[in-house]
Amino acid sequence: MGSMSWTTWLKHHKRPALMIGGVLLLALMAGALVVAAMQPSPTPKPSPIPTASVSPSPSPSPTPSPTPRPTPVAIRCPLNGLVVIDPALLKLTPLAVQIENDPLARPARNLGRADLVIEATVEGDVTRFTALFWCRATEGLTGPVRSARYYNLDLWQDLHVLTIGFGASDGALDRFAAAGMPYVNGITGAWPWFTRYGTYPAPHNLYADLEGLRGTFGQNTDLDAVAAGVGDLRPPFTFDENAALPSGHRVAGLEILTNSYWRIGWRWDAALAAWRRLDGGVEISDAATDLPLVATHVVVQRVVEDVVYGDPDPGGNPRRYQHLVGFGEGTLYTGRQAIALNWLRGTAEDSTTWTYADSGKPVVLPPGVIWWEIVPTDASLTEF
Repeated sequence: MGSMSWTTWLKHHKRPALMIGGVLLLALMAGALVVAAMQPSPTPKPSPIPTASVSPSPSPSPTPSPTPRPTPVAIRCPLNGLVVIDPALLKLTPLAVQIENDPLARPARNLGRADLVIEATVEGDVTRFTALFWCRATEGLTGPVRSARYYNLDLWQDLHVLTIGFGASDGALDRFAAAGMPYVNGITGAWPWFTRYGTYPAPHNLYADLEGLRGTFGQNTDLDAVAAGVGDLRPPFTFDENAALPSGHRVAGLEILTNSYWRIGWRWDAALAAWRRLDGGVEISDAATDLPLVATHVVVQRVVEDVVYGDPDPGGNPRRYQHLVGFGEGTLYTGRQAIALNWLRGTAEDSTTWTYADSGKPVVLPPGVIWWEIVPTDASLTEF
């Protein structure tokens, strides 16, 4: 450009200046874009997720609790404390059935179904059973049934049970009538429940249909009239599952001799956890069920006994009379133990009360079938 100044040059070259300025401006803009492109892009912030409004869960309606049912209470038999399967039987009158124990009549039928069995001597010192039936049904016929005896009057006055027999001596019938004792005599009256059965010779083959008899209560006016005079049962013993028995001495069995040739007894059977019945030293079973005759408790009552002359049996043998009003000693055989007792009955209208000899406390027993042995004071009793 020689000596021309920069200003002069610009004056003469305006268009090129504009072009250069534009070029510079474009260059600056491009650089800015490059710088901007080199900067990291900002991380976009996520949009907040809207929180769903939570509706409160409704409280569940409480399930109504069922009304608690009372635990059923087992009905117990007042005669032995055992559970009663058919409570309807307790609405009927307790029966006291005279069952024979002559060797010609053994084994008896349904003795093992009795709630309590009472045994006492009769003429000739052989024994007879009075089997109390109230809380359990029998199986088929029961017997052999034989005649009532003097002590049946005492048992009615003591316990309030209905005697079922086949005959009685004139002396016994007179006593029954004088006391107003209710009873069923199969020989007299139109009683349809007695029949001859089996192969035993008479009189050892007379049996009774006890379920047929019980089924007519409330329908047979004659029977109902008799039963109306029995009164409310008075059980001879009290029962408690938690009864605490006093200690006694250990025994394995006992034998009672009413004379030199009549032998009855009991032997502890560990397998059955009960006393097993012996007659003449032989174990006895129930002819109706084929089950052994057993007892949880054997109670021996020692009593004064008289021989009654002037009222013999058909064979001419004198009767026996037990003094069951009074007091005396006894023994409880239970769980392989022998425990001394005392008994007391002030008048004929009173119940017999039993106490432990050592403490004088009333006898309370665990539930179980009782055999009540009424034994003359002059009879022999041997423990082994």
